[in-house]
Amino acid sequence: MANEIPAGIRIIRGANRTLGRVAPSLASRLSRRIFSTPRKFTPREWERSFEAMATRQRLSSGLSVLRAGDGPVVALIHGWEGRATQFAALAPALLARGFSVVAIDAPGHGHSRGKQSDPYRFAEALIDVSSHDGPLYAAVGHSMGGGSIALALSSGLSLVRAALIASPSSLHDVLHRFTAAMHLPPKAADHFVRDARRRIEARGYRTDDIEGALRSVQVPALVVHAIDDKEVPFADAEQIARFWPGAALRPVEHVGHRRILRDPITIAAIAEFLSAGDEKTR
Repeated sequence: MANEIPAGIRIIRGANRTLGRVAPSLASRLSRRIFSTPRKFTPREWERSFEAMATRQRLSSGLSVLRAGDGPVVALIHGWEGRATQFAALAPALLARGFSVVAIDAPGHGHSRGKQSDPYRFAEALIDVSSHDGPLYAAVGHSMGGGSIALALSSGLSLVRAALIASPSSLHDVLHRFTAAMHLPPKAADHFVRDARRRIEARGYRTDDIEGALRSVQVPALVVHAIDDKEVPFADAEQIARFWPGAALRPVEHVGHRRILRDPITIAAIAEFLSAGDEKTR
């Protein structure tokens, strides 16, 4: 989530300490609503160049995307409470390498329709774009967007290469981190996690998390993560690199969780990695 903590969430945190003990199911439901309802933020000044250079399109599913270029298609998907324009620094580097880009506003984010979202809706957005555009060459995801690439691959998405930026290694760890951030007592936290898993299963997905999703994936991947990331620990990147066959880990420094999207070293590493794969396919 973004760094700003609204007063309403601070109040709920305080209430959860009591409500979570006397009515754990109710506290779980209230927290689920917060967890699945992203806040929308106005793009920052540095992002506006991407909106100006690209063409915005709405797909029949309600997704809003930014398109630019003419070449092998690279899908770009942001993290929780992010937006497509956050790839304003990466997109030009990919265009310069001869790729085209389709940057996605995930469901419930940016200009896309809907009010609620989750990692599986992010994954479905990637599959939707692939169905609309034909096979994708690659996908690049930041934070939750990176985790959604793994989920989409396990659900049949075809890619030549993938790049994950500051991504969590476990969606279930994300759930537990959220319950801790919301100050849910143990019983309410258990309710919250069990309910999330039931909802995942009801939508036809497995609950064995990203590691299980990647057991049969053979797509080469680059995992880029800042050592000083305070939102998603660097250990998550090390874990992804261990259980993703053929993944390479690229540590970067002093760029945290969001500034990494504008980091020249990160951008150069991803552009080079994707280009190397494109040369092999020619």
